[in-house]
Amino acid sequence: MKKIFLICLLLCFSVFTFAQEKHRTDSLLRVLDVTKQDSTRFKILRALGDAYMYNNAGKAIQYFQQAVDAGKNLGKPIQVANSYYSIGYCYLVKADFDRSLENYLKSMRIYEKEKDSFRLSNALISIGNVYSQNNNEPQTFAYYDRAQTLIEAMKDSGQLASLISEQGIYYDRKGEFEKALVYLERTLDIATKIKDDYLIAISYSNIGLNYKKRNKTTEALGFFDISLRLLKKFGASDAEIASIYNNIAATHAQAGNFLKAKEAFDTSISLGIKSGSRGIEMENYHNLADMYGRMKDYRNQAIYLTKYYDVKDSLFTLDNNNRITQLEADYQIEKKNAEIADEQIKTGEQKYQRNIFILIACATIALLAVLALFYRKIKNDHRLLQEKNAQISRQREELQTLNQVKDRLFGIISHDLRNPLVTLRSYLSLADNPSLSAEKKAGFKLQTQQAVIQASDMLDNLLVWANMQMKNIDPAIVQVSLHDCVEDAVAAVRAQAEQKSLSIHVELPVFTALGDANILQIALRNLLTNAVKYSHLKGSIRIGSSTRNGKVELAVADKGKGMSQQQLADLQKSEVNSTKGTAGEKGSGLGIFIVKELLEKINGELRVSSVEGEGQCIYDSLATRVIPQLWRKSTTYARNVEIARLICSF
Repeated sequence: MKKIFLICLLLCFSVFTFAQEKHRTDSLLRVLDVTKQDSTRFKILRALGDAYMYNNAGKAIQYFQQAVDAGKNLGKPIQVANSYYSIGYCYLVKADFDRSLENYLKSMRIYEKEKDSFRLSNALISIGNVYSQNNNEPQTFAYYDRAQTLIEAMKDSGQLASLISEQGIYYDRKGEFEKALVYLERTLDIATKIKDDYLIAISYSNIGLNYKKRNKTTEALGFFDISLRLLKKFGASDAEIASIYNNIAATHAQAGNFLKAKEAFDTSISLGIKSGSRGIEMENYHNLADMYGRMKDYRNQAIYLTKYYDVKDSLFTLDNNNRITQLEADYQIEKKNAEIADEQIKTGEQKYQRNIFILIACATIALLAVLALFYRKIKNDHRLLQEKNAQISRQREELQTLNQVKDRLFGIISHDLRNPLVTLRSYLSLADNPSLSAEKKAGFKLQTQQAVIQASDMLDNLLVWANMQMKNIDPAIVQVSLHDCVEDAVAAVRAQAEQKSLSIHVELPVFTALGDANILQIALRNLLTNAVKYSHLKGSIRIGSSTRNGKVELAVADKGKGMSQQQLADLQKSEVNSTKGTAGEKGSGLGIFIVKELLEKINGELRVSSVEGEGQCIYDSLATRVIPQLWRKSTTYARNVEIARLICSF
């Protein structure tokens, strides 16, 4: 298909060159206008069709179609069939395979009816070629087989060789070079049997080309040498010998033997010029340009490409001149009797052409305008769609965020409010005990009031956090008092600590840090609750602060249950499940993750370490830019608490 497309482009290009010779065909067209005799009219139509066949296949079809009508009027079926055959070829050039097949079939039926076996076999081969262009192998060889039956009946070895050659070309085009070689070798066998030296030489050349396409350059050169010797032996023309040298040169170039290739190209060009074969000369220039392109010698490549197109243009012009000169000689008598078209007809034709050009230009402009509007509409629709998709994505993200905040809020409330409520229940139960003295009851009443205040403060803090999450507002990072935050957090868990006879020691040599007081209080409250939960009876909890590399580090340490290595690994994966405390306390498992998230809001980081059975240590760094740092125990801590790694089961 690519090959046919390139041929069509070449034919379209040739129209412009052929226009330079249009004034030569005008006389034939005028003869056609005034000629009424069918036999003469048929010849003119056929001649015009032949003239345009290789330059303008569409225009050639018009004249061949008129020749069909003229042939029918003359009652000459063979001439009609020949015109159908030519129309089929033109449509094949235009790659319109359906119409090509239709006209070839029409010619085939007429040849079959007239029992013209030679022309019928040609038509069958051409029909097979149409099917081969569509890679329809069954139909291709069905017609080839019919042609072969006729050829064998005629015992025409030359026609048989032509058929076998077409079969080889089919497989060669498909890249099935082994099958193609079988047919080429059969052609050689036929040529050998009929002792046709010329056909033998050409067969060796074709076999050499087959090996060349398979990159078997040594074998290819061997066959070319045999072909060359045979052609020289029986005195072939310089043009035929030049063609073989061209094949030898192209094979050497393919093998990278550029010096030998250049020598063979020069010989081929010399013989081509001597024989007047400009086509061979042109082919050599084209192959030389390809060779220098492979050598990356772009200067010589450009030189030979220029020579190639110069010869090609001259060949095209010369071919048209020869064709039209011959037509003028054949119909000299008719031209003498024809009257030259008057100026009015020329003016009318020019006006018609101008109008057609204007119409095409207007149609093109209108089409471009419509396409521009259509493109603009598509672009606007695409932009609107992108905006709507972006809006939907934002809304979906907001909904997901709100849903996550809701889930987290319920988790925090259920986790942080459980302990104050348990404390209140404990205080109330003790206050109703008749065995207690009035002084102790007054103390329990005071503690109950403090627990209520603490629960209220806790709700306020939670609402602040939830509001910050829902509105996605970054907290204000300011200097906060570590003493106040720690004091509030300790007050919140003191009642729970007293139930387990725990002592809480606070050492804060560093008093302030960058952060948010509400967030830091919630985080400390969770960490202290966790420490109380996993501490043993009569144990101790220590809270301390220090500075390291410009960062404030706050630590909470106890000597509780500790955490296993597996639990630490699960913690890194956020897969920690709640476990019971030393007194059977229950938790939700959310506390440590809430702490991590809250500290990230104020540019803090939580570090966790623990040793199972030795206790736990929770520490975080608070600064504008935080890098995790280990909180090192002080000498005071060393006296009382062995700093262990964090356990964060709740």
